[in-house]
Amino acid sequence: MARQPRKKDKHPLTIMIVPHSEKPPTTLQVPPWVIPLFTVILAILIAGAISFVNNYYRLQSQLEDLQQEREMDASRQREMRTTILSQQDEVKNLSAEVEQLEADLMEIEHISNEIRELIGVEEPDLTPTPEPSSSRVDGQLPRTAAVTTGLGGGSPYQSIDYGPSNRHMAAVTEASQRMQNIGLLLPVTLQEQQLLWKQVLKRLEKIAPIKRHDPEALEAELRLLAAAPRRWPVDVEARITSGYGPREFKGRREFHTGIDIGVWYSTEVKATKAGKVVFAGWLPRYGWTVEIEHEMGYSTLYAHNRYYFPDAGDEVEEGEVIALSGDSGDTTGPHLHYEIRLNGKPVDPMKYLDLGE
Repeated sequence: MARQPRKKDKHPLTIMIVPHSEKPPTTLQVPPWVIPLFTVILAILIAGAISFVNNYYRLQSQLEDLQQEREMDASRQREMRTTILSQQDEVKNLSAEVEQLEADLMEIEHISNEIRELIGVEEPDLTPTPEPSSSRVDGQLPRTAAVTTGLGGGSPYQSIDYGPSNRHMAAVTEASQRMQNIGLLLPVTLQEQQLLWKQVLKRLEKIAPIKRHDPEALEAELRLLAAAPRRWPVDVEARITSGYGPREFKGRREFHTGIDIGVWYSTEVKATKAGKVVFAGWLPRYGWTVEIEHEMGYSTLYAHNRYYFPDAGDEVEEGEVIALSGDSGDTTGPHLHYEIRLNGKPVDPMKYLDLGE
């Protein structure tokens, strides 16, 4: 007869708790399946606790790292802000210095123009030539008036809405561009000042020393020189055959009231200053003669001509052809006799001809 398998014991587990007091012991009956379940739950709780602790310390470390990075970023931002503020101050100072340089150039230009107006000379054409690498504004190199645009107005950079950093860089770029423009203008300005100084010295040499120390007399003399006829009456290479002053002429001593310029027949004779023709005709010793009246008491006389063009009363321009040279009148050969008179009195033409620039 086959032996039947023994059934598994499913009796509950009895737990007896015996107190130290006189109280009766407590008995707990636990089902047998509770022990494995409790073991599993305990293992899960222990694993969860370990994972929680690990995650806590990992997150704590990350938070500390983030806090350190944040503090470092804040420190870098403070340093950067300090650097930017310092650079902004430097840019402001640089811009102020550039504006002062531009103002100085404008003042020099203004004074130079006043002096040129006083002595009667034109501004020289000494436009600076930029290097190939030089940048330009609006396609052309600015002159003094064009470089006066500062950070306060008129700047091509101000029409763009830059951020703080870009505005800072734009200000640096603009200041650098303006300094380049000033650098291009400085050599030209120095050349102009050297030329103007030579022109002023040349005129001062022709003024009596006593008048050089009197501002009003000096200004009057400079304006008088500025109004004088200064160009040559002929465009060909001039050769003075007889100067102003005492001379021997045909065996007699006389005072020569002008200069004789050796030119051949029919050389164009031109007015040396704009004015009004007060005489055009024949004079006994001068031959065919033209006399022109100019401003501030000046007049010029052109004699020994072969032919003349204007009539008395005509207005002529500087450089206009008024006659053709010849040998009319009392001469020893073809030439032009040229006189400058001041308030009716002859003066040495060479005093004014060498002022022509």
